[in-house]
Amino acid sequence: MKSKLSTVNGYILAGGKSSRMGEDKGLMMLNNKPLIAFVIEQLKLSVQKVIIISNNKLYEQFGLEVISDIVTDIGPAGGIFTALSNTDADHNFICSCDMPFINSESIDFLIEHSFNFDITIALYKDRIQPLFGLYAKNCLAEWQNQIKKKNYKLQNIIVNCNYQNLEMKNMNSFNEVIFTNVNSRLELEQIEQKIKWR
Repeated sequence: MKSKLSTVNGYILAGGKSSRMGEDKGLMMLNNKPLIAFVIEQLKLSVQKVIIISNNKLYEQFGLEVISDIVTDIGPAGGIFTALSNTDADHNFICSCDMPFINSESIDFLIEHSFNFDITIALYKDRIQPLFGLYAKNCLAEWQNQIKKKNYKLQNIIVNCNYQNLEMKNMNSFNEVIFTNVNSRLELEQIEQKIKWR
């Protein structure tokens, strides 16, 4: 682990069936490999341990701890709440299961520039990427508070914490392809060739 932070765990949100996919996105095959496998490989290079958040026991095939959402049916807000409730690390890198081009260099860049903030979110072309971010365990109380208020939109929860948006274009050799995610079968087909990028 390259970060100077005391401890960093990695949590992959694999919430379940996608309405547009009709099945669990993380287990969809890309070049004969599950989408989530690409994410696991890169996260392992940068964090202390990797945990999958999903109610689908099929994710146990990857040999990692799989935990279920504590609060269901509220989207990624529930997944992050579960991660912060579960973690034994001070800081936690959280990402989605459907980002096959994620790489350890970009994860390290975000971790290394997160000091003095409880939440650091990737920013690129004026768009924040809440599911490519570092979340401190001490955000748990405020996160829970916002969920109790039925405030489930990530951007609206984050602004109640000590946060920063980190401009990723300042990273050497940054490639925007890392933010590619898969939302439909058509998109999956379209990125079949892109996987050769890494």
